[in-house]
Amino acid sequence: MSQINPITVEVVRNAIVAYGDEMANVLAKSAYNMMIYEVRDYCCGLIDTSGRMISQNRGGLPIFLADLGVAVEDGIARYGLDGFEPGDVLIMNHGYVCGQHLNNVVLYAPCFHEGRLVGFAANRAHWVDIGGMRQGFGSSATTEIFGEGLQMRSLKIYQAGKPNDTLFQIIRDNVRYPDASLGDMRAQIASCQVGAKRYGELLARYGQATVEACIEEVWNQAEATTRRVIEGIPDGVYEAESFLDNDGRNLDKPLRIKITVTVKGSDLTIDYTGTNPQVQSPLNSGRSGGIAGARVAFKGLTSPNVDVNEGCFRPLKVILPEGTMLSAKPPAALGQWSIALPTVIDTILKALAPAMPDKVPAAHKGDMGGCSFFGFREDGTRFLLMNIFGGGWGG
Repeated sequence: MSQINPITVEVVRNAIVAYGDEMANVLAKSAYNMMIYEVRDYCCGLIDTSGRMISQNRGGLPIFLADLGVAVEDGIARYGLDGFEPGDVLIMNHGYVCGQHLNNVVLYAPCFHEGRLVGFAANRAHWVDIGGMRQGFGSSATTEIFGEGLQMRSLKIYQAGKPNDTLFQIIRDNVRYPDASLGDMRAQIASCQVGAKRYGELLARYGQATVEACIEEVWNQAEATTRRVIEGIPDGVYEAESFLDNDGRNLDKPLRIKITVTVKGSDLTIDYTGTNPQVQSPLNSGRSGGIAGARVAFKGLTSPNVDVNEGCFRPLKVILPEGTMLSAKPPAALGQWSIALPTVIDTILKALAPAMPDKVPAAHKGDMGGCSFFGFREDGTRFLLMNIFGGGWGG
């Protein structure tokens, strides 16, 4: 790696982050709904052909931290690396791959250089409606994901530049606000096209081998930064637990979040064993949702000022048994997946507070949900107003 020019490494480091930020600007300025252009309920980034995070935009929601790769991995498993063509765009929101409510829709497009697949540009954004029995945010009335809307698993909405009219029609006929949802989808596609174009320009400038070597060096440096912090934590096993009031249906039963953090040298393991089993309400997430909570806490403690990439998380191992409220199995509802995550993150921080008293902030306000106001205008058309109940750490 010493043969790579360090100046080139810095150019590539800043370029790949700038591309994510440019993708985010395109998305926010082109989207139709306020959850995207005001709340910034999205993430954008570049993914390599193994599903690893090359870079991610600054800003957006922390709970989307480095979790676009699983969506792309699913498409690679389905089509194979030879199954993508220039002009392809894929749509994805499958709950048990993405781990989130179905409104969070991923769009991704392959990047090609000199006829070879070299990566993917991807984003996730919150659509105002995805069908199902309720509109807006997840309702505690749902007990299965089938009542929460359309599920789309790595489907080609465009193939070699040609639209899949059948899939377009399915979406249009099954959502309440098709103009908004399809408008947001077009914004996401434009964002992906910009990311793919910019990455191709970088490869054309320096060559694929040089760019990929620089990215590996950027990852290695992020990993080294993270490991230095972990090495400063005394080796040991740290435990904590917290409780959510209830699942929104069974009001007398609190839900347990159990965390065990093991620090050994420069490696850190977060273990969710003992966390409440999945519930008969939408206050569940799929496995990648639980992993997102671990990554947010880990990133905040170890490398808060390092741009997001795969190297930041190499020292982290997550143990998440199947069938918990953070790793729910089908057909569990996932509509309120985000509500538990601040408490999950708080509990990880609480476990490490004795070992890092100067790094752990005061707790979060305790949930992350939202509200929806909707109805019909005098002319019979629908209206919807949404907002999020924001909060933060630090008491």
